Amino acid sequence: MKKILVFMLLASTCLYFSCNKKRSGKPRVLVFSKTAGYVHASIPKGIAAIQKLGNENNFDVDTTSNATAFNYDDSLKNYATVIFLT
Repeated sequence: MKKILVFMLLASTCLYFSCNKKRSGKPRVLVFSKTAGYVHASIPKGIAAIQKLGNENNFDVDTTSNATAFNYDDSLKNYATVIFLT
């Protein structure tokens, strides 16, 4: 139970700070879906679901399984959040 509360507190804090930043234009979300070999059949369905949410709620969705997206200092500043879909 304690782990769940700590996770909820951490998630709430991250959400609070990411929502308080003002960005121009539509928010962007990065979906990262790299796996270590086995690719679960639900990953493409999860990506499609997030893209549908983006269309319905006015945010852009970029997807990648390339870990080099995290190698550049300024590459993540364009995103409101990163979703690790594994």
